[in-house]
Amino acid sequence: MPCEKKKTKTYKIAITGPPAAGKTTILSLFKEYSIPVFSADEEVRKLSRPCQKGYHLLVKKFGREILSPEEELDRRKILEKMLTSSSFKRDLEALLHPLVRERLQEWFEKHEGESLLVAEIPLLFQAGWERLFDLTIFISCSERTLLERLQRRLKDRRLAEMLLETYLKSLPSGKRAFILSGELLSEELKSTVKNILQSLEKGEADDFPLRSPGTD
Repeated sequence: MPCEKKKTKTYKIAITGPPAAGKTTILSLFKEYSIPVFSADEEVRKLSRPCQKGYHLLVKKFGREILSPEEELDRRKILEKMLTSSSFKRDLEALLHPLVRERLQEWFEKHEGESLLVAEIPLLFQAGWERLFDLTIFISCSERTLLERLQRRLKDRRLAEMLLETYLKSLPSGKRAFILSGELLSEELKSTVKNILQSLEKGEADDFPLRSPGTD
């Protein structure tokens, strides 16, 4: 009887952290090494397009008032409702999280046998998905930097403050992660990602220092 080839264990990294911390930038650096990557935000965008499952579920639950004149989801309106209504936020996440989890599981299965997978999951701890990964990298920034970045993105100081406050309040205590500053210069970030990959190649995955996440 021929010997079966031993399957390679896939090491899974999750990238998480507050909005505008730089999660997507870090994810792109891993991608430069031809590592398969997954973005929960990108999956939400795909699921929320007209005729997609997420779109239909949201319209059925919240009505056509969340649509733009072009019949697309009005992301600004949804964001404002999410920040001012805890029940709206809860219902929104209850609809979208299972869909994203399903896409994530499909992605895991598609890349079974890869040595390393990296996924960006903004609400990783809030959803309790950290147990799906071997290492969590939390991208941290000072509140001042986060507010500046969010204000530039949203063009609204009040919304920026509300979004950051909502995230920080939702972050569970007692979680542990490898903390990476999202305020490092581009070359420093590249060097840090390279060092992470080298440590994994050397079998030093257990040597990453872990501490409770938050803002700097």
